[in-house]
Amino acid sequence: MFMRHFVAVLAFASMGIFAAPPAHAEGVNVGDRAADFDVGKSEAGKDIRLKDFKGKWVVMTFGAHWCKPCANELPAWDGVAPAFKDKAIFVAVNISNKIDDGKKFNKKLKIKNMTKVYLPQDKSATDDQYDTGTFPSTFVIDPKGVIRFIHKGYETGDADKLSKKLTELLPE
Repeated sequence: MFMRHFVAVLAFASMGIFAAPPAHAEGVNVGDRAADFDVGKSEAGKDIRLKDFKGKWVVMTFGAHWCKPCANELPAWDGVAPAFKDKAIFVAVNISNKIDDGKKFNKKLKIKNMTKVYLPQDKSATDDQYDTGTFPSTFVIDPKGVIRFIHKGYETGDADKLSKKLTELLPE
């Protein structure tokens, strides 16, 4: 009896009926806990972590100096940020091994209302943890570190959509 049961289990397993779930799912979804930066550097070159903003709403966007849509998105988000300055911190995360290129990019775009974070691509797993797949990718994170909204890409009019979403999410 045991042997027949064992053979049946093996047969089902070989057909994938008892297949184990993947050990690690890539990316994050709304409702997931936000992953921290592993090797983030501030504009001044100091270590910076997402947990530095604990207890605050964070609007975090991932991009790179070579990303054309990012060149439109960052100034748009930088323009939205002052309306929410007492409610949220806007963070521009630049993924590149050439941190100086990211700094030049932000300077050229005149980003002044966002906290700038630089993540060296070869040393950081943060972008992989978020599995952005698209630059820019924006994540709105609540004060407890939970992702409440995700926006991929950038098109004209997205700044108004983000403002509306933030007005819905953030307390008065």
